[in-house]
Amino acid sequence: MKMVKIYRKSVSFSALWVSTNERLSDFCASSWQRGETPAVMLVVRLMLAAVALAILTWSLVEAPTPYWLIYLTNWGLLLVTSMTLSGLIVSVAALSNKGVGDDVKQLPWYTSMYWVLFNISITLSIMITALYWILLYDPEMREEMGNRAFWLDVSTHGFTSCVALAELVMSRTPVRFLHVYQPLGMGLWYAVFSAIYYAAGGTDINGNHFIYNVLDWSHGKRTSIVLAASLAGLIIAYTFVWAVAYCRDRLSALVRTTSHDLAQAPPDRHMRFV
Repeated sequence: MKMVKIYRKSVSFSALWVSTNERLSDFCASSWQRGETPAVMLVVRLMLAAVALAILTWSLVEAPTPYWLIYLTNWGLLLVTSMTLSGLIVSVAALSNKGVGDDVKQLPWYTSMYWVLFNISITLSIMITALYWILLYDPEMREEMGNRAFWLDVSTHGFTSCVALAELVMSRTPVRFLHVYQPLGMGLWYAVFSAIYYAAGGTDINGNHFIYNVLDWSHGKRTSIVLAASLAGLIIAYTFVWAVAYCRDRLSALVRTTSHDLAQAPPDRHMRFV
């Protein structure tokens, strides 16, 4: 009973969502800067948003097709672009609201939106990159694709993940292991979408009665195994994101406290495994 009470004290219902945090500056300052000015992350996010928007525009212009939205890769691209733009909104708002103190624990709605997109898009982009290069990429197709199509493939399945990881490493955005349900929820939502799309008679761009061969619902048992493995992969990917954020916070704390007149930032109580 004592262990249950300790667990309840350390984990509140609000920790499961994205409405509160120990420090408001975690969402607008860089891990690697001294001080709390949002200008550093504003510049970083401007560059990341520009890259993400360029890849998104390239993808839409290069392959204009009504099937564009059925692919998980493009969902991931939209999510990463949305994350960089919402992060930009957070940084601009922080620069505009200099009077808002760090003692404000209740997060603005746009910060909560950014946090959800952060948790989902970084995890999903890592998963998409791994799935594509391990399961779907065919080296023999490179010559048939041509250089432009190949580099678009590299951008959507590689550079997009680099943008997401850059946001993770450069920002101070907290990563709580309790939030693993958010990328899992998005993964399940795509699985449900693909099943509905199959049941409605939808096809891929080549006329096949599935979106991806590995997600062919006419082979229910095989697809269920792939889905279960993918969900497990999302948990592993989110654990990796959590570990990178943990190392980021520990290492960057040393950089930020090399000055004697700068107090070390208190640890986030949600960084522990619970």
